[in-house]
Amino acid sequence: MSRVSGRPSPKRRLTRTHATRLVLLATAFLAPRAPLPAEQGALARIVSEHIGMRIPLEREWLGRDSISDLEQCWRYVNGVTGDSLPRKLLIQIEWEATDTRLNTADSSISVGMGSPAAQAAPKRFLLRSAAREMALVGLAQMSRGGALRPEVRALTEGMAEILAHEYDHSARALSAVWPLAHMLDRIGPLSLAGLADWRAGPGASRDLRAAAPAITFLLSCLELQGRDRTLRLFEAMKKGSLEGAIVAAFRVRSTLLEESWLEKVRASGPAENITVTSEEDAPVLRQTSAQAEARPGTTLELRLAIEDAGRDLSPGSVFVVDEHSGHVVEGRAPSEKGAAFTRVDLPIEEQRRPGKYTLRILAVDDAGNLRQWSRTYVVQP
Repeated sequence: MSRVSGRPSPKRRLTRTHATRLVLLATAFLAPRAPLPAEQGALARIVSEHIGMRIPLEREWLGRDSISDLEQCWRYVNGVTGDSLPRKLLIQIEWEATDTRLNTADSSISVGMGSPAAQAAPKRFLLRSAAREMALVGLAQMSRGGALRPEVRALTEGMAEILAHEYDHSARALSAVWPLAHMLDRIGPLSLAGLADWRAGPGASRDLRAAAPAITFLLSCLELQGRDRTLRLFEAMKKGSLEGAIVAAFRVRSTLLEESWLEKVRASGPAENITVTSEEDAPVLRQTSAQAEARPGTTLELRLAIEDAGRDLSPGSVFVVDEHSGHVVEGRAPSEKGAAFTRVDLPIEEQRRPGKYTLRILAVDDAGNLRQWSRTYVVQP
């Protein structure tokens, strides 16, 4: 194996009256249905004025520590989305599940806490996930369910991410979506039509990388059209196509917005390091190795050992740019079970001359921390 060289402003406090309502009681609100067998005797029930939470009894401390923040989040999202949230919203914490989902039919949100990121920072993960799902509920209600249609769901997910970051004053994380979208566009050109391919459901990616194209489009809309009109886009999704909703909300054709969006994505250029949470949380490249010599007409398999204290860096959020050829390749999980590295298969074109070449590595975790590194590799004759 050869080596390759090379807090935001404080949130508004609840009033004394509201604080007294955060009583840890099992109320009728929390018992609209009979508990499942697995839940009997195993759940703590915690309530505020608008939020009810079911959480494993042994994790009750997390519920107690989060309930006032969740209540504040309900108030924020409800105000932004035009008083659209259900007056009582149930949040179910599933400690072993890895997916987070909403059920608009019974006004409930299920937050899976089984992922490495949730285990590394449980409160932060819970609040961010719940905020995003609350925003999805609000946008769905605004549009009478239209915003959850498959062809516009990517935009709805993107707006939910924006609102969640606005709520917890972490909008700086959205700076990282531009280099993410830039890299994805270089791999395969982005388009509004391509956003319609996003699919929800079990196993669907819900990270910053997956939402980056839609978020950048919406940030362009916010800059060009303003906040009120951008939110009106989701109201206009009650019926008809995305094109019709764009015309109704913005009074312009989608092609003009698409051109402005893509122009900004493609002009975003080389990224600078971004720290959203802390230096300790940000990705750190510990080792870069190649599994064989690089030769013309072959594929160089790189293994990147990246330390990720927040445990929220996915292989697909790691990119390698060959500075000579311009190729951009995204990382993928290794085939070896339990291997702790990101694999990148870098093509070496047949006409490449022997010599030393430079590559750039970029990694963005789900909190928006961005780091990049420069390394070299040698092409043999």
